[in-house]
Amino acid sequence: MPARPRIPDPRKGALEKFAFDLRQLGVGKVGVSWIAAQEDTEASRPALYAALSGTRLPNGMTVSTLLRWWAGNPDEEDPDARSRDPIWGWIQRLPAGCDAQAQANEWKQRYLRLSRAESKRRSARDRSWKPTPPVQIDTPREQHLLIEEIKGLIERTGLSQDMWLLFGPETLRIERYLSGRVIPNYYWIYQIVLYCEEFIPDLHRDDETDRLYAAAEIARRARVRERRIARNASPARRGRG
Repeated sequence: MPARPRIPDPRKGALEKFAFDLRQLGVGKVGVSWIAAQEDTEASRPALYAALSGTRLPNGMTVSTLLRWWAGNPDEEDPDARSRDPIWGWIQRLPAGCDAQAQANEWKQRYLRLSRAESKRRSARDRSWKPTPPVQIDTPREQHLLIEEIKGLIERTGLSQDMWLLFGPETLRIERYLSGRVIPNYYWIYQIVLYCEEFIPDLHRDDETDRLYAAAEIARRARVRERRIARNASPARRGRG
């Protein structure tokens, strides 16, 4: 553990209680540094430690990585068992009905419930914040086309009606892109493709990323154009003329 690890206070809410209980689950088991050093660990060492601090909701892969070693037992996993779930698939590789599988499923469901609750809380907070942009514009046609392209990609995964199963804690961010409030940058376009790729075997990651990014750049230029038109048409600008 870090020299001065932050110990979550389980009395301060569900998020800190989850982190506290997760720390307790790992007592007497393999350490975080050891887990991070394993060849098949995809979560970083800092992310694993952060998941135990209770400061913010960790992503599903980070929580799943800790649970695999602390609730499950990798030595008991069936290497021949196949799952299309890139995050929680290891649970199905455990012996059916064993205690480790039952415990892992309980923790998985607890995390998913917490993730949904956090998404609702953030959504309510965002709705209470009412920014006043200097210029109001309608979503340009080019951005609508980008949104339809992203929606089409998500629909190909079969999870368009349950996006939190696909994106986890990032669902709220993705919904902002689909609402037209924000245009994703290159990093988040790549992340969207990466999430979807796990459920679309024939998807070409680089080609899809480049295609969506090109559409995003066209949408971004269209918003600049529409804002310029709106500013030039504003009463204040006409008064100065």
